[in-house]
Amino acid sequence: MNVIRLGLVASMVFLAGCGDDTVRKPENQEGVTSQVEELNVSIRFETNPTAEALQARLPLTLSMQDLHQNEKYFYFDEPFPTNPERVGSIRAGDVMLYGDDCLVLFYKDVETSYAYTRIGRVEDFATLEPLLGSGTVELTFQK
Repeated sequence: MNVIRLGLVASMVFLAGCGDDTVRKPENQEGVTSQVEELNVSIRFETNPTAEALQARLPLTLSMQDLHQNEKYFYFDEPFPTNPERVGSIRAGDVMLYGDDCLVLFYKDVETSYAYTRIGRVEDFATLEPLLGSGTVELTFQK
């Protein structure tokens, strides 16, 4: 099982983050653990080229900015393969790609008309949510 460690260092800064109708593929059985202030949480990946491309770039330490007090986002220099869909409802813990280069981790439920490419979902998100807070956070994704 892959593990993404999501390491989090919160600094208070307010900013913004980053959906097309298609059928979802089953989620990948491999997981990634995220470490936030020594807290490890697992991320279940979708089975798609976008999730595979993100996993191929690990490990990553990203300074993720806050948007609308419901998501953290990071823009990559290099694009990812995409298959955007209008997701409608987003749940806290969803990990998605906006456009072809913006990684988004949602920490609150939200309704949206935007199109995202699904990447995965943080398992046991309730453990992680209080550590995200508002502002910019540093997250380390590691297998």
